[in-house]
Amino acid sequence: MQARVRWRSMAGYHRIRRRNGMWRPCWTPTGAIEAPRSRATLAALACCALILSAASPAVADPSPSEILALHARAVHPENAAPEPSSTEIVGRVEGNGLSGTFREYRLNGKTRSEIHLGPIDDLTITTAAHVWKSDENGDVRELTGIVRARNRTSDFVASGAYLKDPARLSYLERSSSEGRPCYAFAVQAPGGDRQRICIDARSYLLDSHEFEDGNDLATMTFADYRNVGGMPLAFSAVEEHAGSGRIISFTVERVLLNRAIDAALFARPPSRYADLPAQRAIVAMRRARNGYEVPVEIDKHAYWFLLDSGAQGIVIDRRVAEDIGVRAAGQLRAVGARAVSGLGLARIAALSVGGATLHNVTVGVLDLSAASDGSFVASGVLGFPFFDAAVLRMDPHALTLEIEPAGSADPQHDGERLTIELDRRVPIVDAGIGQGVRGPCLIDTGSSAELLLYQAFVERHPGIVPLPSQSRTGSAIGGALTLHDTTLPQLNLGSIALYNVRAGVVVANAGAFADRFDAGNIGMGILRNFVLTFDEPDGALYVRRGADFDDGRFRPQYDPLGLPQTR
Repeated sequence: MQARVRWRSMAGYHRIRRRNGMWRPCWTPTGAIEAPRSRATLAALACCALILSAASPAVADPSPSEILALHARAVHPENAAPEPSSTEIVGRVEGNGLSGTFREYRLNGKTRSEIHLGPIDDLTITTAAHVWKSDENGDVRELTGIVRARNRTSDFVASGAYLKDPARLSYLERSSSEGRPCYAFAVQAPGGDRQRICIDARSYLLDSHEFEDGNDLATMTFADYRNVGGMPLAFSAVEEHAGSGRIISFTVERVLLNRAIDAALFARPPSRYADLPAQRAIVAMRRARNGYEVPVEIDKHAYWFLLDSGAQGIVIDRRVAEDIGVRAAGQLRAVGARAVSGLGLARIAALSVGGATLHNVTVGVLDLSAASDGSFVASGVLGFPFFDAAVLRMDPHALTLEIEPAGSADPQHDGERLTIELDRRVPIVDAGIGQGVRGPCLIDTGSSAELLLYQAFVERHPGIVPLPSQSRTGSAIGGALTLHDTTLPQLNLGSIALYNVRAGVVVANAGAFADRFDAGNIGMGILRNFVLTFDEPDGALYVRRGADFDDGRFRPQYDPLGLPQTR
């Protein structure tokens, strides 16, 4: 059935998800896996590998331990030079209709990976204790959640550490990679997620590495191995995303060993914050169909933008780009109910909200009306780069947004502090969902719903909410959503309980709502009960009961049609 829509923007775009440290040769001896020393044994195993290409049923595959032994010998030959004091790798990168460069530094177990792809800058710094990410807008965050787990396993593979800890691998199957026979293993680092590697059945070098990028499967395929200091190093890698069809290629141009590298390169990147003429700017919000909008000024043009904590970037409408005379570059996709083509990137000199100014900002450019089937009316979306540039205090009752410098949040005034994870450039909190169940939820000021629950989470927790057969349609970037309306008896944010929450179970197998990691997203239907203080530079959200606070304990429960039930 068609019912009143609930808006969700989820304006964001696919960024580069190159696995961390993908270029490192395996300098560390692989002592934990005993490579066969007998020339006869080596010859027999190599013969097995060659015969495999003919798929002869008469020849058994090498055992998993033998495969790993041959792999260890291939990636770390006996004549390999000692590990260099430092490594610097420089090359080219192409993808999304853009081209640029990458550079990777390694020193004493620390890694700095830089990518410059058109207007996109992506920086990852990995140390034993921290993983920091920074981008073209100066947004800096420390990874603490699922992206950190992905980086841990990726670096575990890239460094060759998995060969010293074979208990972290499990054999999966004999497989193929673009027609090449290979052996697939699952690998999981301490504190990391589970990923898949494929070892070439002929060369026994690493053929490919698969990892999950959000709701997509990414595969990095390696080629053009060359000798560097007695070690094989892939000079070509292609990253392909199965769901979106995105392809990004990396080509090594030079490798520099034993050069002096400044240790300061591995420090936390500097953050860039909004320029504030005073200690506080107060902006009048307006309530619109899509949520809450604030006035924005770009190049002396005035607009209203949706204030959207669930958006990973700042997005301007195509008409705004025409007004201010900027041209978009690249061929990217916006992600919502589904991926939408037609997104470009542009750099603008300044963007101001109530006197708070972001300088030299990279924004997405998209025909927002076309991408939302006409349901989006604002001229743009203020997402993560804006939220990460200051402390934002949002009062839905007073219709005000206060903007203050980073570090100015006051727990005495702002209420209960909730820790937020920002790995994916959106605020995720740990929420209590029903009785005895907890799950990560997106705090989403760009959603007019009370609560959206993702299908995968509901299926993992059967009975957490009644799931009616009837459905309705909602709207988002990328088109329509199918939802089943239901009621969640209780939702907990920190110590605050809310009751009889109207929830929509989103049915999706693609797009931002086909999420397998999170429970759902909490929208303004719930958040309007609070004065919200976003302190994303400090990884925190403060919630204080607002003037209109209602915990819902006396509200009626709702049936699937959204009509009050009699008690």
